[in-house]
Amino acid sequence: ASPLLANIYLSVLDCHFAGIWEREMNPPWRRQQRRRRGRPNYRLIRYADDFVVLVHGERPDAEAIRTEIAQMLAELLKMTLSVEKTHITHIDDGFVFLGFRIQRWQRGDGRRVVLTIPSKDALARVMRKIKGATGASTTPLRIGQVLRMINPVLRGWAAYFRYGASKKTFSYLGWYAWWRMIYWIRRKHPHMTWKQTRRRFYGADRICEDGLVLYNPAKTRVERYRFRGAQIATPYNIDEVDPSGARFRRISHDDVAFVGQVSELVN
Repeated sequence: ASPLLANIYLSVLDCHFAGIWEREMNPPWRRQQRRRRGRPNYRLIRYADDFVVLVHGERPDAEAIRTEIAQMLAELLKMTLSVEKTHITHIDDGFVFLGFRIQRWQRGDGRRVVLTIPSKDALARVMRKIKGATGASTTPLRIGQVLRMINPVLRGWAAYFRYGASKKTFSYLGWYAWWRMIYWIRRKHPHMTWKQTRRRFYGADRICEDGLVLYNPAKTRVERYRFRGAQIATPYNIDEVDPSGARFRRISHDDVAFVGQVSELVN
């Protein structure tokens, strides 16, 4: 309920910035004119109570916008900005938003690109969950029971972070989960040789039991997120959006296959 209430309550913030954007920075020629005059362009992106303001300008411009937001929240919504969580940074230094690390890098050919990758904190959290599910306290369980705990965590995490430059992170997470399961099996069967363990539990490099296979995040198809504006097609608004709109793009989730994996939790 908390994110829902925040989404409703902070609509005032959205309307404020959307109004400024439409009046002063849209269409593009107005933004170009503002930059020639030394004025900043900025836009707010918000999810529940977490938001970021992207500023094309100088640091004093960003500081002025932060002060404006703080005053508006205090006067209209009786809220205050968190000092610990609110900071100003350059895109070259990067920032974390909704679990993603967003940062501009320079490629070998000199071209500068902005990459969106899973943050270190997000990776550390999912690794702690895997470590907890394969700890000493779970040794009495069967391997299928452990897989039913781990697979939904890996699959859900990969589904969330698939819209970014996440392939290397997925490979590392899959490697980590695989070795955690190997150590768990070795702890459960300490007298087995490696050859016996491999023949029984992870032939063809797949850890499996009772038809369940350890999910490998590296096999998740990564889709670099593209700007889709306000017209994002979902199963609930497919009849409302305009397919001919330049910002329309049908989502390509493999929903049937994804939902089908829920059987692991009920079997």
